[in-house]
Amino acid sequence: MPTAKIISQNRPWLAAVPLAVAYAALPLGSGVSRLRGVYPAVPPDLIWLCLAGIGLLLALRRSAPGAPVRRGGVFWLTLFLLVVVGLVLYLPDFLVGWSFVIPYLKEGAPLVYLLLGVLWAATCGLPERDDFQRYGALLGGLCLLDLAVEVVMFRAVPTVRLLGNVDVLAGLLLLSLCAGLRPGSNQGGAFEPDQGRPWWRALIMLGLVACLSRTGLFGAGWVILCFGRGRFRTRALFAFLCLILLVGSFLLPTTISDAIRYADYWLWVEAVRLFSDTPGLLLTGFPVGEPLPVRFPVGMSAVWEAATGSSATFGAFLAQVPSFWLRVTLAWGLLPPVFLLLVMFTLLLRHLTRMGAGLTAVLFAQGMTTPLIFDPATGVCISLAFVLALTPVLCPANERREDVSVPPEAPGEHAPDPLDEWSMRSL
Repeated sequence: MPTAKIISQNRPWLAAVPLAVAYAALPLGSGVSRLRGVYPAVPPDLIWLCLAGIGLLLALRRSAPGAPVRRGGVFWLTLFLLVVVGLVLYLPDFLVGWSFVIPYLKEGAPLVYLLLGVLWAATCGLPERDDFQRYGALLGGLCLLDLAVEVVMFRAVPTVRLLGNVDVLAGLLLLSLCAGLRPGSNQGGAFEPDQGRPWWRALIMLGLVACLSRTGLFGAGWVILCFGRGRFRTRALFAFLCLILLVGSFLLPTTISDAIRYADYWLWVEAVRLFSDTPGLLLTGFPVGEPLPVRFPVGMSAVWEAATGSSATFGAFLAQVPSFWLRVTLAWGLLPPVFLLLVMFTLLLRHLTRMGAGLTAVLFAQGMTTPLIFDPATGVCISLAFVLALTPVLCPANERREDVSVPPEAPGEHAPDPLDEWSMRSL
């Protein structure tokens, strides 16, 4: 009798801790601090550094969820504490002598955040699709509340809200939207039951609408239209609503925080000019750590200062470029972003899923105007989401498989081709 493999999840409770930090703790902390009129006392990077330290301690105790506890726990803990003390004592002096390395470390931060997500999944477990949807619904509700507060208190819809930058918030919600796409029978040859609840997905979509992020609306319309649930007519209506809101966002009264968007648009135009004048820089990129050779037109200096908090007389640096794809290209040339896209599409085609296709669309769209992987919250969550989408290929140790009998096919019936379940023409 034929059998099909059903995946039953065995999730450690620590698996979803990064999602709790990115979707709840950081936005709520930002909202409270902005309402009080003060800046956060603890930098977000320090929070993720502490999370990495916790993951390292857990890895010293056991290599993977369910693995036997390692012996010599006191020795490993003592070694870890000695390393921490050494970093605190000697790292400042090291950075003073090797300060020229710091810009390169900052431009290589995306690799660190991606690696942190992969190591967290291997050590503490991998969050599931319903975890992404649950925290996405929570963030969506917070975005709705944030929009209402901004409209009532300030009579404006700024780009930087109480919870943070709307493009970053929309990026997190798009990851949850992709996790809510209906799985198919082609998920690695295994049957995966549908996860999440409809009202979770509704809150995620409403949160995306409340953000009014232009790239967020574009990505949401693209994902729902091509890979979403329901009939094509319903998906097309939602995509059309996203298009209307995207166009309408240009008609909203401008605020000081909107300078971020205009600075980003200007940087794209200026980058095209720079690469046109010196095409060889497409292969090498610009010197890391030095100001970009941009020309500030009349009136742009005030916009730049409002967007970055830095005077235009100091120049524009790579760390001030908000777009992920533009920043990577300016720093390292065209080869690294092309290589990253090739890797994403190769993995997608090797393991074709709606969630993987949606994530690829989100990364391509969001990277045009948002920091994406340069932001630790979205970087770690993107890493976890991609590992989840490729789990049957890359991380089978996090699954427990059981053989379940399936009734045999009726005479004359043929097993459907997994690739026929959803059409790639919508891509």
